Amino acid sequence: MVSLKAKEIFCTVYSGLLFVSGLILIGCSAYFLFKLFYHYTFIPSSSIGPFFTIFVLGIVHLFLTWLGVKGPPREHNFHIILFMVFTIILLVSEFAVGIWSVILWDEVEIGSIDLMTKSFQNYDKKIKYWNKLQHQLQCCGMIGTGDYNNQTIPSSCYLDSQKINLATVGCRLPLIRYTKRILIDGVIIGFVCAAFQGLGFFAFYSFFKTLRVERTERAARRAAMQREMSVASGGIQTQVYIPVGSAPPPSGAASGGEPASVAAPSEGDKGPSTPPFKFLQNVLSYY
Repeated sequence: MVSLKAKEIFCTVYSGLLFVSGLILIGCSAYFLFKLFYHYTFIPSSSIGPFFTIFVLGIVHLFLTWLGVKGPPREHNFHIILFMVFTIILLVSEFAVGIWSVILWDEVEIGSIDLMTKSFQNYDKKIKYWNKLQHQLQCCGMIGTGDYNNQTIPSSCYLDSQKINLATVGCRLPLIRYTKRILIDGVIIGFVCAAFQGLGFFAFYSFFKTLRVERTERAARRAAMQREMSVASGGIQTQVYIPVGSAPPPSGAASGGEPASVAAPSEGDKGPSTPPFKFLQNVLSYY
């Protein structure tokens, strides 16, 4: 059976990894949001939802690290239980992000084609966005160069600055692959983070369960120690007795069998007869 100390160390290490994962989630979500916004004219707005959620969850990871550091080392029930509650919430949320990304991955093709068609119909107003798209994805038009039959082919359709090599592939399929690749990354992030939260919940629940057993054993040992101390202290208690002095025997009988006469003490020879002096006399006679 794993000791309580080993489980505490594991929980502390997990809390550190949770902090690092929060930084990674914030960085990755910001990067993917930038890629989506870079071609936002042709990408459905719903595609950015999972990555905004991942960004917020990354911040929650950072704050949750504080509970993980406070709980196990100090054995605080409140912090441990609150950590497990937030871990379950994160697990459900991140798993939902993975499912959400899968649904968007299936729907993004229709949305992107619709946006691209509307944008190409207003090409004169959207020429800046089309040049950026064609230059990065190395494509030309929606279906191919045939989309520019009635107008000059833009320079962004060429693969080199000398305008010799012309891209013959349309931008529709490269854009769909570009967007779906980002959403697949969102699926992976969501499911991996959900599994990571499951590991954290198991670690803290196992620690909390072992901690309760350990506290019961500590209480039993403390009670047994108190009983032993009470028995030991009762055995060494002593009773104090006040000694009582006895009167000296009579000095011998007078000759002829008659008892010797005892002279009565004079008035000045009489000792004090009050109780305090009697008690003092008894004590002195004992020593």
